[in-house]
Amino acid sequence: MKCKTMKHGNIGLQCMMLVFILAVCFSSCKDSKDDTSAPYDPNLPVEVTDFTPKSGGGKKKMIIYGSNFGIDCSIISVKVGGKEAIVISSKGTSIYCSTPESCFEGTVEIKIGEQTVIASEKYQYEPQMVVTDLCGDVDELGEGNIVDTGPFDDCGKIDYPFWFSFDPQHSNILYLSQNKGNLRVLDLEKEMIYTKELNNINRATTITWTNDGDMILAAPQNGGAKNRNNIILKRGSSTDGQDFKESSWVALARGNACNGSMVLPQTGELYFNHRATGNVYRYNFEENGYNNNPEVPGGAGLNDFLAFSVPNQTVDFSMVPHPTGKYVYIIMHESHYILRSNYDEETKKLVTPYIVCGQSGQADYKDLVGINARINKPGQGVFVFNEEYKAANKDDWYDFYFADKENHCIRILTPDGVVSTFAGRGSASASSYKWGKQNGEVRERARFNQPVALAYDEVTKTFYVGDSGNYKIRKIAKEQASDDLVGEESNDNQDQENQ
Repeated sequence: MKCKTMKHGNIGLQCMMLVFILAVCFSSCKDSKDDTSAPYDPNLPVEVTDFTPKSGGGKKKMIIYGSNFGIDCSIISVKVGGKEAIVISSKGTSIYCSTPESCFEGTVEIKIGEQTVIASEKYQYEPQMVVTDLCGDVDELGEGNIVDTGPFDDCGKIDYPFWFSFDPQHSNILYLSQNKGNLRVLDLEKEMIYTKELNNINRATTITWTNDGDMILAAPQNGGAKNRNNIILKRGSSTDGQDFKESSWVALARGNACNGSMVLPQTGELYFNHRATGNVYRYNFEENGYNNNPEVPGGAGLNDFLAFSVPNQTVDFSMVPHPTGKYVYIIMHESHYILRSNYDEETKKLVTPYIVCGQSGQADYKDLVGINARINKPGQGVFVFNEEYKAANKDDWYDFYFADKENHCIRILTPDGVVSTFAGRGSASASSYKWGKQNGEVRERARFNQPVALAYDEVTKTFYVGDSGNYKIRKIAKEQASDDLVGEESNDNQDQENQ
């Protein structure tokens, strides 16, 4: 019995210990649960101990750690850099939020009820590439007046944007052909838009420049071989940089069905296409005259001027020379692919082109390589210098950015043939469609509606987009802090140096 009693005593002691352990665990779990689910207590201080990440752009997911946050998001406000963040949830010891865009100043401020606490560190804001509106204004139905001259913020509707080109002698002047009779002139310094009338020209497409700085436009007209297909405007001089204000056009090349031309920098020759046949002709107008071009089609000695042919006939296409002149990209607007023609140093001519991305007739959207990539009615493209390629000592230092009209975005073609999406098709909208007019971060938020024209300012690292479906000119650039913030940051840096 004694042994049995001892045995029962051990069992009892073990039971008591088990109950004690369970009670401690239960109490611990209960306390832990209380920390994350307890409501905000106005009688206790709100404390902020940390936040993550410490740096990034707008729309980044941020977690703020501390205590007495509560669980009621309706009484919680978070500001970063003085701008309101989106509070997603709170679990008592952590707040989950989304950082605002352009929160350059970086102070993290949390207000719960009547208490306000500021974190000991600042969020280091990293400027993002964002899409904004430059000019153009229509109502919800796409209706608006066309203003010949006006400021960017009141310039009316931007109709049929097709091709941008910076004046090579005035970096602040950007010309825009509208696939119709007149040119638009954008003064980026004065933020004004003007109209240059082209009398008796029903349509103007590509813009190119002679080596002397005169302007050439492809001007496809109906009619036969004796009609004009390229016109030239001789440069004058103007105190406001609009050197072509008083210029009258002169027929430079004759024929019909030309919707794309360019001047090859090495030779100064004009290369221009003939849509009906898919042929590209070359002509040295500096040697042979400004109004003596072979008639296309059917002119005498025509084959002497034939440079090459593209695979498709009766489709629009245009040409963009590489900055070094080593090759030219040929954008097959209606056939959904891009060709490359290399420059032969011995013959001083462009050779037969080959496909670098997309495939004829295969309109789709796929970020892949070469002929496996898919594009849909590509528009204007521009070469953009890539510092990383130079640092890596690559042969080609330029990417090719182009408007992908029916995919509603801006794409990138690398020298290796890789196609990716740079801007547009953002997912932040409730709409399932991939077109729209939202501004913001280039990939997650921004949307376009049939972008066609594209320009790039190498100095300011800024893209300009002719967004035809929105009747606007959009701008893509890194966010800029306000002058006030820049001044404050400079003062902060000076104070740190003095310490």
